[in-house]
Amino acid sequence: MATTMDAFNDYIKAYNQAVKSGDMQTAIRIGRKIIEIGEREVAREGVPDALKTRYASVTAKIREQLADAAVTVPKKTAPDGGNAIASTDWFSAEVPKLTLNDVAGLYEVRKEFVLNVFAPLNPKYTHIYHKYRSDMGLQILLYGPPGTGKTHIVKCLAGQLGCKIAVVQIKDVMANLVGDGAKIIASVFEQAKKYDRCIIFFDEIDAIAASRDDDESRHTKEQLTTLLTNMDGFTSGVKEGQIRIIVAATNRPWALDSAVKRGGRFDTQIYVPLPDPDARRKLIALALGKDPSVKKRVDVPCAPDVTIDWLVDLFDGYSGADIKAVCRQIVNRPLNREILAANKGVAPVDPYVTQQDCEYVIQRYINSITDKMLFEFDAYSASMDLFEYLEQYRPKAYAARAAGEELPGHVVRWLEALDREKAALEARKGANKESKP
Repeated sequence: MATTMDAFNDYIKAYNQAVKSGDMQTAIRIGRKIIEIGEREVAREGVPDALKTRYASVTAKIREQLADAAVTVPKKTAPDGGNAIASTDWFSAEVPKLTLNDVAGLYEVRKEFVLNVFAPLNPKYTHIYHKYRSDMGLQILLYGPPGTGKTHIVKCLAGQLGCKIAVVQIKDVMANLVGDGAKIIASVFEQAKKYDRCIIFFDEIDAIAASRDDDESRHTKEQLTTLLTNMDGFTSGVKEGQIRIIVAATNRPWALDSAVKRGGRFDTQIYVPLPDPDARRKLIALALGKDPSVKKRVDVPCAPDVTIDWLVDLFDGYSGADIKAVCRQIVNRPLNREILAANKGVAPVDPYVTQQDCEYVIQRYINSITDKMLFEFDAYSASMDLFEYLEQYRPKAYAARAAGEELPGHVVRWLEALDREKAALEARKGANKESKP
């Protein structure tokens, strides 16, 4: 069975081949995948130190090469030979046919949008809103673990407000000539001014908005400066009936430059957590074709004990993207059994999803979300560094557990690990006492 390191090495070979052949667009795309895997594995618990060193060293090397490659990537041109930057239409042809009701679960996230966006725009609540705040939350930073559906949430927001939306992938902005990234950002804002209702969404904003004290930001300072310049005043001074919103998403909010988060910019910050039970229920139902709201669906046959509620508990701690990936692998197991049986001309054994299928896949699936990652977001939300947060939170977590309060899964696992460490320490002390004459 192929391991993560095998896949990592395959990407490295493909990257080197692309560089050797001069296909820098492909090299950049593969290189970013290498960095994504490397960073995930370095942060993941249980990975041996030797492998972490390998992941870290390769990731650092590729990151440096990609930064330098920006100088050599050939300039893109439009099909007619013109400038692709000038000819690219960043905005969707139509307003998304979605509303916030299409966001599964995540009630706290939706509540934040109501407070910061819908209330000040609704004449019914405007006078109440302005009793307490003069500003509107129209420059929003969404942060949280990867794979939690931030882009989907923004599309739902656009549909609810009747706004056209420009989804700008920052990694695509960076894969251009030096100077072109800034021109792309400026062109997005220039196009936005043509619309009365629009949303600009910058995904993975940390790629260009990292702290300017960070060495990694030396190649992106011009892009960041252009972004900040265009943001200032974009959402203010609009005419009556106009809506202009800027949303950015990041998995690393702590890495952002302070200028990005100061008042008047992305000062409205909304944490997008892992799917809550309602969201997991919706995602699982969609993945297995059990959602009756979807007319043309494949209703995957499941054993009677493989229920949505059973799977909801099983998927605690997984992102939406991981839930979809795991369900796909689970469905493949009975599918494979039926195909093999058909080839042999025999009746299939268990022609449906079993609990064993689910447990087999989950035990072997490498979850992209780690407990350390979740604690980092907890610490950021509390405006503390990770060590300080854990020191202050530990007695509160113990007290909450003793009181029978429900705790997040990563907190429960952390306390259990602390219990094991304490028990092992006590056992060593007891053994030392017994060994003394």
